[in-house]
Amino acid sequence: MVKKKINLKDITIIIPAKIIEKNLINCVDVCKKKYPDTPIIIVLDYLDKKKSLLQRKNTKLVSTGSISIGEKRNIAVNLTKTSFIAFLDSDAYPSKDWLENGIKLLKEKNIEAVGGTELDFPSQSYIEKCVSNAGRSFLVTVLNFRKNLKKEKYCNYLPTCNLILKKKTYKKVGGMNANLVTGEDWDFGERLRKNGKKILYSPNVRIFHKSRDLKNFFRQRLVYGEGVINLLKIKKNFFYFLSLIFLFFLVFLLSFPIAFFYPIWGKIYTNILIFYLAIVFFESAKISRNPLLFLGTFFAILIGNIVPGIGTLIKILGFNLNSKKIYKNF
Repeated sequence: MVKKKINLKDITIIIPAKIIEKNLINCVDVCKKKYPDTPIIIVLDYLDKKKSLLQRKNTKLVSTGSISIGEKRNIAVNLTKTSFIAFLDSDAYPSKDWLENGIKLLKEKNIEAVGGTELDFPSQSYIEKCVSNAGRSFLVTVLNFRKNLKKEKYCNYLPTCNLILKKKTYKKVGGMNANLVTGEDWDFGERLRKNGKKILYSPNVRIFHKSRDLKNFFRQRLVYGEGVINLLKIKKNFFYFLSLIFLFFLVFLLSFPIAFFYPIWGKIYTNILIFYLAIVFFESAKISRNPLLFLGTFFAILIGNIVPGIGTLIKILGFNLNSKKIYKNF
């Protein structure tokens, strides 16, 4: 039996971004080199004189103003004329057979959404390598498998930096929540699952994704912590409550002055802190493929654990982080 060739013209690649910058230009260049006939929609805050750098065949530029990334994706999907859509971040680019493998899995397994592995950029700074290592740790994210080429498996959700799905499925569940600055993929995955739709992780649906520098990693984790509260308001799911562990951890760290009044707390505090630091130590040693990366990875994991609690606490206290302004994906 002859297998049908995948029609790459029936897929639209959607790339949301804030501005036109070098990572976005590289993303579009790689996509066009691999998939010259595949439509691309790029959704930006504003168009400027740099737009000429993105003028390619079958490439559409859309200006939306400063809105959430979920709303940008919704706008782009409404402009598509294809049966499939592929979400890709502006600071990423596809690996070999990205779309081919993704569409093949959607058809063969009769599922609605598939995503895959995020590989590091071939050239990264020391800090970016350490931040990437932190993303491989279970201490920082429950989705650490997507950076470790783990075996194929079904998931509750996958990040939309690398997600391929049927357009009719996206529309059926109402697209993404435009009110969420971050965590929109959590919410979207939850609604897919509750509608009986399966989400598959495959190590063969690969992209290269740029790791953040220290400043933008801090920003990402801060906004992530704030976003947990917004998710709890709309989805009281146990998975979201797990994220509040970061808040409890922060409160624990700030409780050390109690030891001056209650010495027993000093002993408890010290034992728990030593136990936690030991876990971070061994986790950093395990995932640092180069011993020189150990110390940076150690501190990146600490930042990944402490900063979300700060964001959650700021939100609980009623302060506004202005997440749309500080959250960047490049």
